Amino acid sequence: ERWQLVDGLAMMMVPPSFRHQYLGRNLLSLLDNALAAERRDLLVFYETGVRIPGTDDFNPQPDLLVVPVGVEFDRYAERFYLVAEIISPSNSAEMIERKLELYRRHPDHLYALTISQDSVHVTLYSREDGWARKDLRSLDDVLRLPAFAFEATLADIYKGTPLAR
Repeated sequence: ERWQLVDGLAMMMVPPSFRHQYLGRNLLSLLDNALAAERRDLLVFYETGVRIPGTDDFNPQPDLLVVPVGVEFDRYAERFYLVAEIISPSNSAEMIERKLELYRRHPDHLYALTISQDSVHVTLYSREDGWARKDLRSLDDVLRLPAFAFEATLADIYKGTPLAR
């Protein structure tokens, strides 16, 4: 069983679907390639827990996480720059919004992504834009993360899923 702690509530996580895993794998590969080429000081991990300073009742496991090289290899990252949540039907909008709110509190955090597994829809929140919401809904839309020298189309992220062309 997999669990995460949100607002002091232990929440069981259902096993991810194949579509969920495809999306995570695609984004992990794209980010890993971009970081290896341009930002060797950063690493991307899949399903690693995070901790927010001063928030003891919040220990989620985002689907993807970008951390600095040299991070302690433990269960929870205390420093991170990006979190990505792949949205499943079992995720409530309230829970995702609460997680995003708490992620934004982290002093080093730069980007938060939500990725729908049921439709072509990526939402980007970035510190540089005051955490304003940016929705991408076309396979031709480009996700840009300038701090990581990263660009990818949604077609690249949704590749191999029924939602891709």
